[in-house]
Amino acid sequence: MREISYEEALSLPDPVFVDVRAPVEYRADHIPGAISMPVFDDGERALVGTLYMTHGEEAAILKGTEIAGSKLAGMVADISRMGKRDIVIGCFRGGMRSTTLVSLLDSLGLRVYKLRGGYREYRQYIRRRVEALDIAPALYVLHGLTGAGKTRILRKIANALDLEAMAGHRSSLFGALGLSPNTQKMFESLLVERVDAVRELPYVVVEGESRKIGDIHIPRPLLERMARAPGVLVRAPIERRVRNLLDEYPRDADPGRVRAIVRSLENRTGPRVSRELERLFERGELEEFARLLLEKYYDPLYSYSLDRMTFVAEIENADTDDAVRQLLGIVMPGEIF
Repeated sequence: MREISYEEALSLPDPVFVDVRAPVEYRADHIPGAISMPVFDDGERALVGTLYMTHGEEAAILKGTEIAGSKLAGMVADISRMGKRDIVIGCFRGGMRSTTLVSLLDSLGLRVYKLRGGYREYRQYIRRRVEALDIAPALYVLHGLTGAGKTRILRKIANALDLEAMAGHRSSLFGALGLSPNTQKMFESLLVERVDAVRELPYVVVEGESRKIGDIHIPRPLLERMARAPGVLVRAPIERRVRNLLDEYPRDADPGRVRAIVRSLENRTGPRVSRELERLFERGELEEFARLLLEKYYDPLYSYSLDRMTFVAEIENADTDDAVRQLLGIVMPGEIF
């Protein structure tokens, strides 16, 4: 049986990672792009774990073998259809789930590897990378008031490091509405993958963030690099900022969640503004709701820090495509866009 580390697997000509852990494990974190092919579903995993605790290892192995045996033929058929790619199979720590499947596939002559140490060793690799994270290209940071369209600009640039997309969160009090935020571990997996993907590029653009995006902590080495990087200020008239917010956030968000967030702002906005925001939301007057939120909460919150920053350039974002052209002219002077 051939075993391979995650780093070694990356050098294979055409690797495909197959994750045989349970869905709950896969959702928490996985190798980006890995195919989920669970040996146990969540309930079966819990059952085997309970048997191990109550009746010992032998009982758990027997039940696990019984469950896996009914699925192996289908899994082998699915993997066989992947053709001549280099198939790397991993479970949590390189134990029975991956060993059983790799042994069977290997006996059938397929080009297959067991991921050495499984997900646990992969996670250790990611932690080492995050602790010493290095952005090789020149880095530029977009700053601006809420709704200025920074994220829209970022998502039209190939050389982007989109931290909010990796977090599954818009980095605001309302940022999780309509989204499924990622775990810290999944964020770090996606971040390392993207840092490697942009390593040979001449420049990378990222949106300015605080220490956290929702519940996600941005690694210290990246925060420090962003703090040293040249900043570009994005400006937009308030009418456009209101429209950007209305386009970005779901209109069918859970009313209870929205009301709870609005009420949590009272210490900063005062009770009168908080009540007015709630009234506008209840009446469906969303443009007025967004404008008041900008004027009474977000702008006072961020204007002070922006006023203290220095920027290498400013962009007027009346149109996203034009703003992208302005930005490219800053990061790649002399080029025609």
